[in-house]
Amino acid sequence: MELRGEIRGLRERRLTDLPVLSIPRRIGIAVGCGVAGLAGLAVPFLLYGLYSDAHSALELPMAATAWTFGLDHFEANGYAWWPIVVGAVLLVILSIAFGTVFAGVADRFLALRTIPETIGAGLVWGFVTWTFFWYMLLPIAREGAPFRATLDSSVFVAPNWVFVLGFTILGLVTSIVYTAARRS
Repeated sequence: MELRGEIRGLRERRLTDLPVLSIPRRIGIAVGCGVAGLAGLAVPFLLYGLYSDAHSALELPMAATAWTFGLDHFEANGYAWWPIVVGAVLLVILSIAFGTVFAGVADRFLALRTIPETIGAGLVWGFVTWTFFWYMLLPIAREGAPFRATLDSSVFVAPNWVFVLGFTILGLVTSIVYTAARRS
């Protein structure tokens, strides 16, 4: 009987039950969940780079600079520090945009109150951001090199499974941080 009551309660809840937040608070939540998502995305790349003989730990920010400004700013197994710094800034900007979109969609259409809802939203968000990044953003310049291997380039950051894992973690962390911040 108790389960039926919970299911009925889930059906009856409304988005208007959530407290209205001020604009600065919403911006803080959006930036926070975006940057936290970036940290989650970076973990698989750092670990793969550390434990791979053919890659370095900070290839992800170098790849962002190389994708934007040319492949001569990318070292497959080394560290070029100014491309790392510029790439880190570019990735933070992208992550803030991702966090803002997620927070906007979640504020408008989702009421993330339970752990399964939060995890489900995070998995969907990870898939959406990976699809956008992999199939829409990367082909704009150099067919996605050096983020992914292309016909013209044998230099790439990591295999596809690292990207899938990274974006899955990005989605989960973004959703969890959003839900926690929204509740506080």
